[in-house]
Amino acid sequence: MTKDARAIANYFLDCADECGQPLSPMALLKVLYFAHAWHLAKFKTPLVAQPFEAWERGPVNRVVYEQIKKFGKSAISERLNVLDPISVKFVPASCEMSNELKQFLSNIFAYYGRVHPFKLSEITHVSGTPWDIVWQAAEKSAVPGMWIPDKLILEWFEKTGGRLYLDGEQGANA
Repeated sequence: MTKDARAIANYFLDCADECGQPLSPMALLKVLYFAHAWHLAKFKTPLVAQPFEAWERGPVNRVVYEQIKKFGKSAISERLNVLDPISVKFVPASCEMSNELKQFLSNIFAYYGRVHPFKLSEITHVSGTPWDIVWQAAEKSAVPGMWIPDKLILEWFEKTGGRLYLDGEQGANA
């Protein structure tokens, strides 16, 4: 079952707090993207419900970006919120997670969270990646929303097995 991207982002922010490793907006967005991609590859289902878009610096989940952009290049110091329909108030985004999902996300964070965000962005820009395919298509014609289809992400990760990432390392032990 797909999750709200803001809840998964909050999980990563909790991981960052636990290990004393602040996350910038760019780092969080890239870790979230790689988590989504590996979830597609491993479980054949999307991790987050909201789509990723091809932006200049790589894949971006807009609902997450809208709440963290105010931090610029600084560490994110607040949790992302959602509207609670019962109380009609904004509350920190959260979701039910199995132990398997928590372990999966923790492994993703342990692997990608240590990488500089510019390196993560560079990785997403490699020729033939889902971001690159959408970005190149947009140079020729309109690509509404610049959405990166999950099918493209899944195909890329199945094809590469994540081997391209991080100078030939095998990818997250998700």
